[in-house]
Amino acid sequence: MQGDPEDVAQSPADEDGEGHVSSTSVVSLRILELLAEGDAELGVTQLADMLRMPKARVHRHLTALRLEGYVTQNARTSRYKTGWRLFLLGQKLVRQFDTVGLARPTMEELRDKVGQTIVISTFTDNHVVVLDLVRGRSPLEILLTPGTQYALHTVAQGKIVLAFGDPALLDHLLAAPLAACTPKTIVDPDRLRAEIGIVHKRGWAEAPEEVFMGVNALAAPLFQHGGTLFGTLAIVGSIHFLPTQADPASVEALKDAAAKISGLLGAQAAGSGPHTACR
Repeated sequence: MQGDPEDVAQSPADEDGEGHVSSTSVVSLRILELLAEGDAELGVTQLADMLRMPKARVHRHLTALRLEGYVTQNARTSRYKTGWRLFLLGQKLVRQFDTVGLARPTMEELRDKVGQTIVISTFTDNHVVVLDLVRGRSPLEILLTPGTQYALHTVAQGKIVLAFGDPALLDHLLAAPLAACTPKTIVDPDRLRAEIGIVHKRGWAEAPEEVFMGVNALAAPLFQHGGTLFGTLAIVGSIHFLPTQADPASVEALKDAAAKISGLLGAQAAGSGPHTACR
C-alpha cells in the first residue's frame, strides 16, 4: 500500500492532543463521516488536520478500514474515499429507515384515533431505541426524541422484544440484577418471566409508571418478512390518559396499526403468527 509521504512520525497509542484516550471505534467512525461528507478524496494530512489528531494515528485507522473494505485508497494519489463495505452498510440503513417513512401514515392515523404520542422503535441486545414518533394531541406532552434508549425490562416496548425476539435476550437480561427506574419497575426475575409470558400470549404489553412516574405505554410487535421481529409500535402518554386498566379500544387500534405496518414490512398475514425462537 502506498502511504502519505508525511506519515513517518509515531504517536502514543490512541491519545488525543490533550492526552486523553478516546474510543478507537469513534475515531474510525469520525473518519468515515468526513470521507462520506464530500465527493473529493482526502489524504491523511487533511484528515489529521480536520480531526486535530496525529497523522500516524489517523493512518493506523485508515489502514484497518482499508483492509476491511470500508475505505479504498487511490494508488496514484494515496488519498482515500469510502469503500464498498460502507456502501453496503448504507444500503442496509436506508432500507431500515425507509420503514419509518412507510410506517408514518399509519402512525398518524393511530395518533388521530387515540390522541397520544405514537412511537416506533427498534432494539439492541440491551435496549429499545426510538426511531421516530408522531406527537400526540394531549395537553400533557411526553418528551421523546429519536435515538432515545430504554432498558428492555423498564418499558412496554422492551417487554415486546423479550416476548417476541430471541429467547436468549431474556436469559441474558436476567443474568445480572435488574435496575429499578421507579418503585414500579419489575426487578424480580420470576415476576418478569411471568409478565413476558402474558405479553406473548395476548400480543401486547404495558408498563404503567415503570420507567417514569406518571407515564404509561402500550406496545405491540412489528414483524418483518420471515416472521422475525423488526421492532415495536407504541402508544405513549400520561397515566391519566393511559390508565393501568388499558382501554380495549386503544389496544385493538394499536394491534391493528402494528399488523398494518408489519404487512408493509412483508410479514405474513394476521393469524399465521410469528416464529419465535433505565436508559
